[in-house]
Amino acid sequence: MSLRPTAAVTLRMFLLPAALYFALFCLLTYPLITMFSTRLFGDLGDGVQNYWNLWWMNKSIVQMHAPFWKTPYLHYPYGTTLLGHTLNPFNGFMAIPMLRFLTLLQAYNVIVVFSFVMGGVTAFWLAYYITRAYWPSFLGGCVFTFSAFHFAHAEGHMQLVSLEWLPLFSLLWYMLVEKPRPLLGVAAALALFTVVLCDYYYMFYSVLLAILMVIWKAARSRNPLFFVRRPYFVSFATFAAFALLTSGPLVISLLLLSLSDPLIGAHDALAWSLDLLAPFIPGGHWRFASLTEGYWGKLPGNIHESSVYLGLSVVGLLVYVWLKRRGLASFNPGLWFAVLGFFLVMSLGPVLHVWGAQIGPELLPYAWLEAIFPPLTISGVPLRMMVMVTLAASVLVAMGFKLLLSGSSARRGVAVLLVALMAVEFLPKPLPASALTVPPYVNVLAGLKDDKGVLDTVANKTMVLYYQTVHQKPIALGYVSRLPKSVAGIDYQLTTVFEQRDYAKLRQVFGIRYVVVQADYQLTSTAIPVKLLYQGPDARVYDLGE
Repeated sequence: MSLRPTAAVTLRMFLLPAALYFALFCLLTYPLITMFSTRLFGDLGDGVQNYWNLWWMNKSIVQMHAPFWKTPYLHYPYGTTLLGHTLNPFNGFMAIPMLRFLTLLQAYNVIVVFSFVMGGVTAFWLAYYITRAYWPSFLGGCVFTFSAFHFAHAEGHMQLVSLEWLPLFSLLWYMLVEKPRPLLGVAAALALFTVVLCDYYYMFYSVLLAILMVIWKAARSRNPLFFVRRPYFVSFATFAAFALLTSGPLVISLLLLSLSDPLIGAHDALAWSLDLLAPFIPGGHWRFASLTEGYWGKLPGNIHESSVYLGLSVVGLLVYVWLKRRGLASFNPGLWFAVLGFFLVMSLGPVLHVWGAQIGPELLPYAWLEAIFPPLTISGVPLRMMVMVTLAASVLVAMGFKLLLSGSSARRGVAVLLVALMAVEFLPKPLPASALTVPPYVNVLAGLKDDKGVLDTVANKTMVLYYQTVHQKPIALGYVSRLPKSVAGIDYQLTTVFEQRDYAKLRQVFGIRYVVVQADYQLTSTAIPVKLLYQGPDARVYDLGE
């Protein structure tokens, strides 16, 4: 008995590609999947910060019913906004039902795997809609989701790992521009909202992509005001209204915050710009990175950002499609080359870099974009725009494979060789498999039956976040991606009070009851009663009293 049409479409367009992308992820990262329940698929830096994000979202929504964009659990007792933080609330919402039957570590790992699977599926949908070629589109999805960019950020940048909704928004917006309908406007707005809930960078790139597609449509139709025609006007207005209702509150709140209480922690665009050769030379996240260390070792920043290699197989297909572009007019290759070129140029940042060296003055278009849109300076990592270069490349690669696989046997042989080369070029270095251990002093804090403030001077800025998920107490200070200037100022005051050993003020003004110090640190005070709760080789825990 044959499958019903809906079931057959679901199998062909979702279940089969999802299963294959999952299998490829397991193969490329083996033996990572065998440690699913015992190791964190992230590092002990930003990976732990994102682990905390999931804990906080669950705590704020399920237990506290408090707004998730502000927390009293960090920078106690005054708390801090999380609007500028890489909270990626979409993943937090996704984790909430999973935490009813999975551990927090397992939920984190599910989200990482999900991003690779769905990143491939949505890129496959985009490529398939344009090319109507199944296996070439599947390979296009591989180019996007198994890119060096994706694996590099899997070290711990969960907000950037969650790139799966970028292709979906791109597809829906492309459909809206080509065949306007109000329902598509609603769908595109909701897709943009999922992008916003993952990362502000990706939201901004999506808006730029949408503008590029509108400009492209206007140029092709030779009608710069095409969008005022009724079908377009109604559909675009519907999109704008729903985008304002969904994405608007978060984005507007962030912009207002940056004006009223500037955020600190932005990156220097000069240090985090694309090196011109990086897309063509394997970076530090390649399995055989030692072969190219002479190049990527000279790049500024770190390999988690600078590893954006596209692959010679991909570049070869891009050249092939460019040469054959006139025969692919129905696929709109020009649009995708324009998207690729625009984001490639923007990712170069304000100054050209070649082999790690700056060349020339700050005259590249990214500097103009910062001048036009000043809030862009909050980010300061232009090379992350390479995610859009990779997305455009994945669509063009699908076109190239369609041409090769529908051609002569020799061309099909070339396609097979390119896939083999791609398999080698896309091999990532092993992803982190971090063990999360709890020192004894954290268990001591967990055993204290109150919710008073803790100042932990022993753990580093990320592990103190992990320890909070264990002892469940609010902590002074705390690591967030973008911190309001006012909060940083109060943090400085608190730190100064501790360094001056004014423990009475620390307790009475800042509300800190428990202080964790190094094992050889003596904490005494004549102004308030101080009690030693725990002494061990890892730390000492003091109680500053009621």
